[in-house]
Order: sequence, then C-alpha cells, then structure tokens
Amino acid sequence: MLICLVLAFAYWWLGNAAHEAIGTAFLIIVLRHVANNLFWWKGLRRGGMTVQRASNAILGGLLTLTIMALLFTSVGVSRTLAQWLPMPRIFVLQEIHWFAAYWAIALAALHLGVNWHRITALVRNLSGRALPRWSGPLLWVVALAIAVQGIFSGTILGFWPRLRFSYALSMWDFNASVLPFFLHWAAALMTLAVAAHVGVLVLTRNLRLLPAGDVRPFKR
Repeated sequence: MLICLVLAFAYWWLGNAAHEAIGTAFLIIVLRHVANNLFWWKGLRRGGMTVQRASNAILGGLLTLTIMALLFTSVGVSRTLAQWLPMPRIFVLQEIHWFAAYWAIALAALHLGVNWHRITALVRNLSGRALPRWSGPLLWVVALAIAVQGIFSGTILGFWPRLRFSYALSMWDFNASVLPFFLHWAAALMTLAVAAHVGVLVLTRNLRLLPAGDVRPFKR
C-alpha cells in the first residue's frame, strides 16, 4: 500500500493514466487488508485496551476517513477511468484529494510504526532463523539515521507543510533525477514510522510505572 501511495505521488513522471491505475490498485489492496483484519476489529472490545491497540484503533479510524475522502474525490477529478461520468469539474475536490493523499501516506507510515514488531516477526518467519543479537541495535541505529535524514527529506519534498494544509512551492523535477525522489519519500516515511514506534514504547513503559488506579481507564 505504501509503495502504491509513493508511486501515485510520482504523477508528473508516470502520467495521469498510471496515477489512476495505481490509485485503483491501492484501494483494492486496502479493501483486502481490511477484510484480512476484520477479526481484529471484531475483537477490539475484548481484553485490555493497550497503547498499541488504542493507537491502531485511532489510526484505523483516521485512515478510513482519509481513504473515503480519496475515493469520493478521485471520481470527481478522474480524467481517465471515470471520465465518462457526468461529473462537474470542481476545484475544491482536487484540493481535498491532494491533501487527503498526503495525510493518507502519513497515517499509513504511522500505522507501520505502531505495528513495527509484527513486521520484524514477519521478517524472522520468512528468514526461517533467529536474527543475531547485534542485529537489533544495528537496525535501531540505521532506522534512526534514516529518520533524521527524513526530516530534511520531508522539507525537500514539501511534505511537512502539506500536512498543515499549506501549499509548498517545491516541485520535484523528474527530468533531472528520479531515484532520489523515492529515496527522500522512504526517509520521510521512516521518520514518521520511527516516531510512532518510539511513542508507543515510551507510553507503554510509562503506563506500566503508574499505579493500577491510573491505568484503569485504559482497561475495558
């Protein structure tokens, strides 16, 4: 899903038809992802409400609203797949689609960071063997280094201003280079993912230090 979103932002490189095809593929994958995780939503009321579960629920709700905004506005601004529909060209729909796309990719990166342990477990299962002890600290150093770079990469891409619903003058020149565009996006998304992961770790650790009465609001 993240790969589809990043490719969708390469609009001036791939063109409108590819942009709409990638956006359609993204929505199909999202529906499949939701269907695969229906059991999680059904079981949300059972058991204790941990920091991670609460974060996933909040991010899931925000992502739902953002993706619905993307879906409805994409029909209104489509120039290829839905051009046969008698839809008037409304500029505000394009603005909503624009900012919803930036928030969708930001929320997806935060969602990735909240579920970081699941991704590392998946990597271990795919590798079929336990990772060496030194790999954990090494991965943290690499992730933090990329996250620091991502702060500057987000500025280069004009990512941070658009999350504040502000326009940025920065536009990537695909005639000059292509690969750095995707590297900057990867770094910026890593910044949000690492921030979310560290936030969950800090909150979880601090809540464990509180008396039982203070933790009770997070329980069912």
